Amino acid sequence: MNGNGSSASKLAGDRVDSLAATHVTIDRSAVRSVEAGQAQLERAAVQRLRASQASVDHSAVAIASFDQGTIRQSNVGAVVAKSVACDEVRTFVLASPVVRGEVHTWLDLRAAVAIGLGMALGKVLLTAIRALGRKALS
Repeated sequence: MNGNGSSASKLAGDRVDSLAATHVTIDRSAVRSVEAGQAQLERAAVQRLRASQASVDHSAVAIASFDQGTIRQSNVGAVVAKSVACDEVRTFVLASPVVRGEVHTWLDLRAAVAIGLGMALGKVLLTAIRALGRKALS
């Protein structure tokens, strides 16, 4: 079943390949791809979510991308957002400048910057050590 791009769609207990609408409400359904201005998920499984505003409750999402959103008691693989409010959320990657609430993440923006900076400094240090070693052998 494919969404038809209507202005509002509501799913309950369905499996859908893709859904595109201005306002989407998904309850106890599985959807591969959702694109919406406003998306509301409750007890849903979604592979890819794109929305301006999103509300995710007791759901599982592989990749979520939105401007503003709320995630409650859910698991999300990766979150990319401008602003997100969380309540008992578990995520692998969280990329958002504004995060409020309780979220358990494996990699966030600060950790990613720290890892990148550490790798860059390590490379500079190794290059310097190699240069000193070559100079000592000459």
